[in-house]
Amino acid sequence: MKIAHVMAGEDFGSAELQIERLARALSAAGVVQRLLIAPRGDRARRLTITGLDVTEVELPGRFAFMSRRRLDAEFARFTPDVVVSWSPEVTALVDRGGYAHVARLGDGSKPVDYQASVGVFTAYKTRADAALAAGWSADKLKVIANLPSYVLPREPISAIDRKSLFTPPTARIVFTAGRLIEDKGFDVLIDAVARLTSVYIWIAGDGADRAKFEQHALDRGMKPRVRFVGWQDDLRTYFAAADLFVLPGRQDDMSDLVVEAWAAGKPVIATDTLGPGLLIRDHDNGILAPVGNAKALAEAIRRVLADSALAKKLADAGTATVKADFGAEKMVAAYLDFFRSLVTK
Repeated sequence: MKIAHVMAGEDFGSAELQIERLARALSAAGVVQRLLIAPRGDRARRLTITGLDVTEVELPGRFAFMSRRRLDAEFARFTPDVVVSWSPEVTALVDRGGYAHVARLGDGSKPVDYQASVGVFTAYKTRADAALAAGWSADKLKVIANLPSYVLPREPISAIDRKSLFTPPTARIVFTAGRLIEDKGFDVLIDAVARLTSVYIWIAGDGADRAKFEQHALDRGMKPRVRFVGWQDDLRTYFAAADLFVLPGRQDDMSDLVVEAWAAGKPVIATDTLGPGLLIRDHDNGILAPVGNAKALAEAIRRVLADSALAKKLADAGTATVKADFGAEKMVAAYLDFFRSLVTK
């Protein structure tokens, strides 16, 4: 099977991370690919040095008809079996051709945006539910998990030096990550840790509400114990240094960061939202805390940090869950099976 990927995107983000992981994982599985991506940051270089065929194309471009013409010419040369469009602005530029057009479902997208596609996939169950409620065909839509970082072979890493983040050697570290927006609940985590002593928070990510979260930490007297480390493509050095991973979201239908933490051998606490709530068995492979309840979250964090046996039990059960349900080969196969199912449609 030959697959062409098309993406506009930003310098960083979930979709941007996923196209890199999936393209590299499919390449390792022997799939021939071509990537047509907008020039954003260092992405083309990173992909090219792994041996992938990458062409930078200004997308969506100034004129839609010119972008369509350029893409059509590239497809004619490559003759893909499947074309995957990774962002709404390019999905409309991919016409029906001698290939199966598969699109990644964007936030707030409408069915009309995907008329030329034979299949749509998303890792977000709430997006899928909203699409079905809007009248989308269930046989066209697939919920399929984001690929975790461990699907790619990487050099061994060491824990990041605490000194680089101005964190005392005796402090306990709560690590979290995600887009810095209100729904992710980082303010609740800050309020929770404010109730504890000698506990620091490391937050990886970026987003529209970063300044609000930074101000909240200042207002709560937590600025000396909170570190905003920005967007990180590779979280492993932070996981390695942390004592505990916490997802404090108000609304969160994703669970890939839980899987990443388990793969890193860390105990996990998350609020009982859709994604983590479906994945975590409370007090078995993780702990679920009530949404928006800083006091309850603080107590859960205190318990895990104070009880090394409990922390090990949670971490070991999480690692076992990864091995049983989230093996790299199994996850890559899920994408390939979905793409193959659409080729004949």
